[in-house]
Amino acid sequence: MTNYLVTGGAGFIGSHLATRLIKDGHRVRVFDNLSTGALHNLEHIKDDVEFVQGDLRDLAAVEQATAGVEIVFHQAALASVPRSVEHPLDTHEACVTGTIHVLDAARRSGVQRVVYAGSSSAYGNQAQMPKHEGQTPEVLSPYAAAKLAGELYCQAFANSYDLETVRIRYFNVFGPRQDPGSPYSAVIPLFTSALLEGRRPMIFGDGLQSRDFTFV
Repeated sequence: MTNYLVTGGAGFIGSHLATRLIKDGHRVRVFDNLSTGALHNLEHIKDDVEFVQGDLRDLAAVEQATAGVEIVFHQAALASVPRSVEHPLDTHEACVTGTIHVLDAARRSGVQRVVYAGSSSAYGNQAQMPKHEGQTPEVLSPYAAAKLAGELYCQAFANSYDLETVRIRYFNVFGPRQDPGSPYSAVIPLFTSALLEGRRPMIFGDGLQSRDFTFV
């Protein structure tokens, strides 16, 4: 049995991850400020998970959340390209400063590994397909820049402090518990809710674009 911390664990992906970890017999602590997450995402495991409400920008709260933890899944972020364009400073604080707080608290608390939720937005527009890790990032938004910065800080903490870090670049994750009610929602819940309500989904360009999607 391993002690896990899932930041953003009341959110879409984080709550699925917390559910799986508990199903596999581990102890799970969830850290979330509930700005985009929701407690009802954890309702089915509320008796098995330790929930801590706090903000990544609060270093003391992050340090308290990492105490006694062996592995951190760092899922928390303001995960929206349009929102980052409108509010770049908020995105930087949540995604960059928040990640530094997680990494610093983790190495001070003796955490064995931090698994960082990066983003495929780091790739940007690439001439060669399919995209791969060897390509030079081409960030096109403040969100992409912030998530890439988080990757670099993971690498820096691994090299400077021997903190084991794993960086994953998600490609358009979709599935249950994804919120369709926000204008910043991902394309699948936005399209699905529009069609269910008899509205035409908004498509930019000629509609011939292709994207990778990953079921949660």
